[in-house]
Formats: sequence, C-alpha cells, structure tokens
Amino acid sequence: MCLECTNSPESFVLRAARASLGLLCLSLALAAHGQSPGSDRPAIHFKDVSQKAGLVTAPPPAPERRYLLEMMGGGVALFDCDNDGWLDILTVNDSSVERYLAGGEPMVTLYRQDPPLHPGATPHFTDTTASSGLNTHGWGMGIAIGDYDNDGLPDIYVTGYGHNVLYHNLGGCRFEDVTAQAGVAGGGFSAGAAWADYDRDGRVDLFVSRYVNTDIHNLPQPGSLELNYRGVAMEIPHASNGQTNLLYHNLGDGSFEDASARSGLGNEEKRLGMGVIWGDYDNDGWPDLFVTNDVGANYLFHNRRNGTFEDVALEHF
Repeated sequence: MCLECTNSPESFVLRAARASLGLLCLSLALAAHGQSPGSDRPAIHFKDVSQKAGLVTAPPPAPERRYLLEMMGGGVALFDCDNDGWLDILTVNDSSVERYLAGGEPMVTLYRQDPPLHPGATPHFTDTTASSGLNTHGWGMGIAIGDYDNDGLPDIYVTGYGHNVLYHNLGGCRFEDVTAQAGVAGGGFSAGAAWADYDRDGRVDLFVSRYVNTDIHNLPQPGSLELNYRGVAMEIPHASNGQTNLLYHNLGDGSFEDASARSGLGNEEKRLGMGVIWGDYDNDGWPDLFVTNDVGANYLFHNRRNGTFEDVALEHF
C-alpha cells in the first residue's frame, strides 16, 4: 500500500529528498567498508605520483587570496593532443592581481605524455607548453576540449578573466591562437565552457558561462562591505552583480556568431554562472544544457529543437 500517493510538488520533493538521503547513507556506509554495491572487491587506493610523473611546473602562488578572481579557476583536461593513444594533461595556471597587471603569464600548461619505458611503468610527462604554441598570456579559469573544425584533432578553449582563448590544433600537439578570427574572445569574467552540436548541423558549438562583474583596476578595499565575509577580509559575490552568458554558433568556416540572445541562453537575469555541461536528459536526441550558478538557482535548459532553449529547472526538479 502506498503511504504517499499524491503527486503534489511538496510530496515529490519529500520523496526525492528521502531517496537521495538513503542513497547517500548507503554510499557512505559502503565506502567506509571499502565496497561498492554488489562488489566484494577491496577498496581502490590512490597514490600521489605527480613528482615522479614530471608534473612539477607551477607558477608562484599568491601570498593571500581575498578577491574572487584569486579564488576561482582550477580547470584541467585529459585529452590526446596528438592522437598517439596516450592521454596528455592540460592545466590552468594560477595567477595574482599583481602578476596579471604586469602582463600575466601563459594561461595554461601542457604536459605531453612520454612513451612508456616498459609495460607497467609510471607514466611520465614533459612540459611542452612553450614549444606547443600555448603562449597567450592572461588569467585562465576553465578548459573545454572539442574538435570545432572536424579535422580529427582536439582543439582547446580556455576561459579566463579579461579574455578567452581558442587554440586550433595544427597536429603533433602544436597549436595556434585563432581567437580573433574565430570571434570567441568573450571578455568579462568567464568561468565554465562546454562544446556541443546544439542544432545538429554537424559542427560543435560553444557555450561559455560568466561569473561576476568585476574590475581588476577597481577592486573592493579593506573595510568595505564587499570585502567582508563574517569579519574576514574576503570578497563575497552578490547575486545582483552577474554577467550574461555566451553561446557561440559554429559557422563552419573557422568563425562563430554570437547566438546568446536569440537562443535564450544569454542569462538576461545575470545569475552568477559557474560550471556547465551538455547532456540529453530526456533522450530526445537533442543536447540540453545544465548551468550551475553561485548564490542562486541553477539552470536546466531544454533544447526546443529550433535553435532556442527553455529553462525547465524548477518544473522538473
């Protein structure tokens, strides 16, 4: 006999919450015993081999982090930049207000995986950033990998503060900055990015979320309300200080057009965009979009199959 046989939103939320809590408790209990559901295998253990693997390049850290710019970032991608069958690693570089104002540094670091010395050897990587052409300076935040020109080679899009970068893969892990001719520089405080062929024309398009509206030349000063989190000198985001998001439609000639407004993905409410991911949640064959937002509701954009989207987050969840 059903004890909660109502379809009201309240009861749905309660059932979902209880189910989620039950799954969480089950997962934690299994994790504590080193098991996964239906498995008697021992727990998986991880070991930090970064030094041995050659992942040692790092810019000097900021002595203190008080601004949102300094607290965001951390993008990473695992991809095979030369199609040799071995995954390479691309990481966003840290920065600081002082270093950015002095010209910044390369926005990413590329670790190319070396051929293994013998089967079972610890993978080793070499920093090939400079020789790969990934030399555009700025303040990187996120990374998205996609083959925007359908040549079989993965290209790189890097989000950041001030400007974003599109690197075209020339082969052999060599890249060229084609941001200007592609028309995807963005600007502002870009955070997340993801590729998908939202209109199914055979070419991947690019969505970029943007965070807060901030001016590095006019940052909050000590003692101000904007730089005060419970008595700590730390900048806090405000829901009323966001930026619009960007949708770049691939034209197939190496360039993109801004389809943000007409698609319905422009974020006219200016919520504080962060992580993004495409996925076909309703199995209708068209990619939908999920956008996480800081200090506000998230977006679930349903693809309406005509180049436009509708936010259905509150309807379904």
